[in-house]
Amino acid sequence: MTGPNNDVEVALKTIDDVLAHLQVLGDVARDARLRLAAYPGGMPSEETTDGGEKERAEPVSPAPRPADPRQVRLTRRQQQVLELLAQGVSNRRIGRSLHITEQTVKSHLHMIYRKLGATDRTEAVVIALRTTLINGSSATAQG
Repeated sequence: MTGPNNDVEVALKTIDDVLAHLQVLGDVARDARLRLAAYPGGMPSEETTDGGEKERAEPVSPAPRPADPRQVRLTRRQQQVLELLAQGVSNRRIGRSLHITEQTVKSHLHMIYRKLGATDRTEAVVIALRTTLINGSSATAQG
């Protein structure tokens, strides 16, 4: 049975999920803009091959750099996810703890990895500890 309070809770959860996805979309758009701005002279140009066909120049990916705490900007929610990650909490439990879906947790983790230059959970936590994005007590707390 659904009542007014349950309907409000469902609506608030849906709004939170939409806002989280929009945050991720904004982060992706900012990252794409920075990558495009990094091209010398703007966007890569089309080049003609010997056969007269036009090819797109392949973008050159910048080499991964170690995270610099002065440059890494995590959202409040990404910070919360990272702190729970450091405690060894699963995606499902992170979602339950923060009242977001597991897919939203995965989206936050994807952006955290990109921002930190990490390839997995362990590397993200190590980088976060080294750059003091989280403190050592977050990693040892049980939740």
